[in-house]
Amino acid sequence: EDSAWAVLWTNDDKIVSGSIDETVKVWAPKTETSPVPKLEEVSTFTGHFLGVVSMSASSDGRLCACSSLDGRLRIWNLDDKSLVKLIDPGPVEAWTVAMHPQGQLVAAGSQTGNVNIFGVGAQGDKPEAVLTPHNKFIMSVAYSPDGRLVASGAMDGAVHVMDSVSGNLIRKLEGHSKAVRGLSFSPDSKVLLTGCEDMTVIMHDVSQPSGTVATLTGHDSWVLSVAHSPAGGECITGSSDKRVRVWDLGQRQCVYTSKDHTDQVWSVDYNSSGSKFV
Repeated sequence: EDSAWAVLWTNDDKIVSGSIDETVKVWAPKTETSPVPKLEEVSTFTGHFLGVVSMSASSDGRLCACSSLDGRLRIWNLDDKSLVKLIDPGPVEAWTVAMHPQGQLVAAGSQTGNVNIFGVGAQGDKPEAVLTPHNKFIMSVAYSPDGRLVASGAMDGAVHVMDSVSGNLIRKLEGHSKAVRGLSFSPDSKVLLTGCEDMTVIMHDVSQPSGTVATLTGHDSWVLSVAHSPAGGECITGSSDKRVRVWDLGQRQCVYTSKDHTDQVWSVDYNSSGSKFV
């Protein structure tokens, strides 16, 4: 009933959205021959307050971690439609969220510059670890597909890549000058895409000290979200210019632009094969 700020497409083919209307909804494509099928609502999760900001799912699609403007994290079981855990770390300690691929940990980027790591099966609201890569508001956070890395993007344009077990800083990536709103790793966990309010997306090789591989330009306003294709070689971006762009990462250029939206595009994601996006 209001703006959808977060969307994801799980590996077991669930489409999940989080909205300012304080709900998380699961959708399924209707059975039809249209190349862009309409969606039908499958289930609704309630309990968030002041709107859902960020979402992330486990690799099996069973668990989904969500953060909302009330400062709390909720972890939902999408299969049995239950609340697994409610985490209340404090009013400024959980803005953006990323779930470890195996589903046992959740990383939350805070307004204070910390990345708080919570155990899904742990008791209480205290994080199991606190990483301190920034001293600025963390706008985005992501785990690598192999679960070995966790990346964070801050309001000042800084991007840090850390070892997810030790918390040690592996790379500090440069190139942005404004808030980094989107992060997405390649399927092999070697490339990190960073989307920024400076209207660019940067490809970083996190396995090499040199870092920057290429910069993608073409959006006319903030890049709000980015997703690397699970099939490799391609990514999509959503922007406040109301456009969704598909990029060929080998050619370093935009190959398709969707102009279907009438307002800013907050979030994008691929299905598990990389053949469709939402």
